[in-house]
Amino acid sequence: MLVGVGFLAAAVALSWGRDFAATHATAIVVVAVAALLLAAAAAVLSVVARRRQAARQAQRDRNIAVTDAMTGPQFEQYVARLLRRDGLRRVHVSGGPGDLGADITAYTADGRRVVVQCKRYAGSVGDPHVQKFNGTAWHIHKADVALLVTTGRLTVKAKQLAQRCRIVLVDRAALATWATDGLPPAVLSTSTKPPRSAAARSG
Repeated sequence: MLVGVGFLAAAVALSWGRDFAATHATAIVVVAVAALLLAAAAAVLSVVARRRQAARQAQRDRNIAVTDAMTGPQFEQYVARLLRRDGLRRVHVSGGPGDLGADITAYTADGRRVVVQCKRYAGSVGDPHVQKFNGTAWHIHKADVALLVTTGRLTVKAKQLAQRCRIVLVDRAALATWATDGLPPAVLSTSTKPPRSAAARSG
């Protein structure tokens, strides 16, 4: 008996639904269209808001002074934004315990793998930092380009060792030029040479 009552209730509900739809078809269509338009408008507004936020962030990033109050992880994100802004692809921030010196990895337009170590220092960055980065950048992280970026001051010994190890150094002054004028280190521009890793494979 309960089953029969259930079927009867379902039939009544279905009949009522058909009658309601037939009677209010225009209203239903109007409501559906309005809902779609509202959803589309919300999506557009969300995209516009994200773009405006990105534009404001990019404008702030042009001022090197913003790095003074940053933590280490915030500085890594800052450098990553500069890399993306200037055309590098597959930019990945991996800084933290166990990163073995690779705070950021990315790829140039011509396919070279870039490994970046970030030092958010107010003081000096010396040759021990360069030596440690050199020990992992090439053989562990398979870098084609090794980049050490710092807000600090590079010592003479750090510069000398970096030159011998083919590590590109970006100190506060160079970083300011990069951020403000949109002039990244020249090594990040398109190269006619194949990636070092590709050359090693072909050899």
